[in-house]
Amino acid sequence: MTAPAVLWPALLGVGFLIAGSINYRREVRPAVPNDGLRLAALGPVFVAASLAAFAGEHFTAAPILAQLVPKWLPDRLFIAYFVGCAHLAAALSFVARRCLRWSASGLALMFALFVLTMDLPAAIAHPGVRMAWSLAAREATFSIGALALLATVIREGRPRTALLLSEVARLWTACVLVFYGLENLLFPKYAPGVPSTTPAAAWIPFPRAIAVVTGLLLVAFGVAMFARTRAGAAASAGGWLMALLTLVLYAPEFFIARGAPAQVNAINFIFDTLLFAGMLLVIGSAIGGGAASRFAPPAPPA
Repeated sequence: MTAPAVLWPALLGVGFLIAGSINYRREVRPAVPNDGLRLAALGPVFVAASLAAFAGEHFTAAPILAQLVPKWLPDRLFIAYFVGCAHLAAALSFVARRCLRWSASGLALMFALFVLTMDLPAAIAHPGVRMAWSLAAREATFSIGALALLATVIREGRPRTALLLSEVARLWTACVLVFYGLENLLFPKYAPGVPSTTPAAAWIPFPRAIAVVTGLLLVAFGVAMFARTRAGAAASAGGWLMALLTLVLYAPEFFIARGAPAQVNAINFIFDTLLFAGMLLVIGSAIGGGAASRFAPPAPPA
């Protein structure tokens, strides 16, 4: 029998990925042949699937995750369950395309609190630990990605605020992609993509070459994002690179892994990388403009 810590995150993640893909199928279908830009509409779907998977982890491993909550906060076990509920609520909102203003704002606030209460203090306390800064940058990017989704939703009613949020997302993401690209180039023995301390799997051919190519591409995408005219396409390209790494390198690990701990680790790699991919696609759409209709609920039939 599959362990609950494996079953529910995997089931929720895959289920939301399928449901979101169905609900966004009209927005993804190209209006003209080879219009790959419309595929960026899958950004919220990738985000929702990842959040749902992590909600499953919070529900099945709450006592373990509660240990990560700062000790000065009361009732850490309740907070672990509450975060799982918040993840699931945001995932439902993104897939259903309802209440996006509230869910995007709440998600941005939640990840910002993660950064301010856990990741940034840890990075400041251990400035020489590279992963502490990588984690802080990742969680902050998730927060800014949620703000980018908010920008697409409010663009018509509050264009100046949407433009400001998009510009913040553009500049921040450009820096993070360059940073992550350099991490891949400097430490090619580790799994490529979002920086980690896990070596690449033994079955992956030419792992160092893949890490170097990934690093070069991320640096190139980051540099391109400093130019407004290319920023949207560059962010989307970075998102599809992360999605490709998820599909080709990390998804197979789930089926190769033996034992619940190894499978949970594989799930974390899959959906963490997919969440970063989804946020990049959302940021690319926000920067490129005209994405509000992709994420809004479909119009009722006449």
